[in-house]
Amino acid sequence: MFSRISLIVSCLLVFFFLHVQCFTNPIKTPNGSDPFMVYNAGYYYLLTTTWTNVQITRGTNMQDLKTETAKVIWTDTTASRCCNVWAPEIHWKSVEGAWYIYYVAGVSANTDSQRIYAIKGSSTDIWASTWSFAGEINPTGFTAWMIDPTVLLYGGSEYLVFSAFSGSSQCLWIALMPTAVTAGTPSLISCPTQSWEEVGDPVEEGPAPLYYGGKTWIIYSASYCWTPSYSLGKLELTGTNPLSASSWTKDTAGPVFGPSANGLYGTGHNGFFLSPSGNQIWLVYHFTLNSAGACDGTRETAVQQITFSDGEPVFGTPDSLTVQLIEPV
Repeated sequence: MFSRISLIVSCLLVFFFLHVQCFTNPIKTPNGSDPFMVYNAGYYYLLTTTWTNVQITRGTNMQDLKTETAKVIWTDTTASRCCNVWAPEIHWKSVEGAWYIYYVAGVSANTDSQRIYAIKGSSTDIWASTWSFAGEINPTGFTAWMIDPTVLLYGGSEYLVFSAFSGSSQCLWIALMPTAVTAGTPSLISCPTQSWEEVGDPVEEGPAPLYYGGKTWIIYSASYCWTPSYSLGKLELTGTNPLSASSWTKDTAGPVFGPSANGLYGTGHNGFFLSPSGNQIWLVYHFTLNSAGACDGTRETAVQQITFSDGEPVFGTPDSLTVQLIEPV
């Protein structure tokens, strides 16, 4: 608690004496759902769900992101993937030497056929890139509904992590990625087992890798997104084989962030990004002001720094929208 209060006070003092910039959340509203951010070549890039296209907002700081206009970089008229565009994430693929954006899409009539797709950038400059369809990501032998792709790095290899059903539960799966658009046979690594993961429906989705001090975690969203209980859970890679469920250990003590605080509800579907110095890790997530929960375009995007204690991530609670935060450094 002391560190959070100190951060707020220091923002006011530093601003007064050194004119360092501060900001308040949200950084995007509306249409701030399923946010993902990277910092590259002097800019932050923010992607969020729009349902109809893939957009990127660029800014040199958080305050810029609040006011800049999003740029539409991809639409698709192919019937099987035209619509219900969710959860875009941008990743640098070192083997291919290119930026790829992974996203979910399906048909217009419903969300029953959601699948994972990729587009490829033409340049190392994200903003200047033109984007071309790179393919559907089809893990070997897996043809079912699948959403929320992310890329996990471990031991010199890359892995696709995503959410899909196992029985009636929405669970987390992982597959080796030999290339940017191929994935091997997926393994089931975690399903909802705790009461806080089963509010509304048993759900684990929105996986986001986190790395610190030689440790690897997957931070994921738990419970149904239309409830105010949507929150973040934590898996730690305690073994040496990411494809084995026995290598992952769930924190069963409860959500590590959220589900609700300071008038923010359903705080989930997060990502992580580094500050310009690379010395700070920041959390980006969405929330709703609807106390009943929401899973639509009214959700907003917020960010806050996370810290570490004894090698473990400390998320704190969602900051009030009146809190002045120091820009990442």
